[in-house]
Amino acid sequence: MKLPVLAVLGAALLLSACAKKEAEACASPDVKDQLMRIFLQGAITERSPEFKDSALSDVAILEKDPDSGVLSCVGTLSVPAGQQVVEGVLQYRIAPVAKSDYDYLLLDTAGANTTALAQRLNKALGQ
Repeated sequence: MKLPVLAVLGAALLLSACAKKEAEACASPDVKDQLMRIFLQGAITERSPEFKDSALSDVAILEKDPDSGVLSCVGTLSVPAGQQVVEGVLQYRIAPVAKSDYDYLLLDTAGANTTALAQRLNKALGQ
């Protein structure tokens, strides 16, 4: 009786560790930098040194495609803009591009949330 219980506990620990690695991928600095590149176009590009202190927090996995490994994530992106910090909740999808658990490529973001954050950022920067 003890052996099946140990097997179940071992499987649960393994699944928990895998989910943690995926959650870390959603919040990785590389993914944050890819998200920031969405906003660094046009006149905002010259302000990009200010954005190095941006942060991606409160990240969670909404869904994982079992076939492709694509993760649907949600997180709060905080961007320093002059004297204030502009924050917005973004929903985005990332896909693994190499054997590494941490090497993910940003596929897309939810349009409405991304547009709203871009508008707030432009307003804060006086664009």
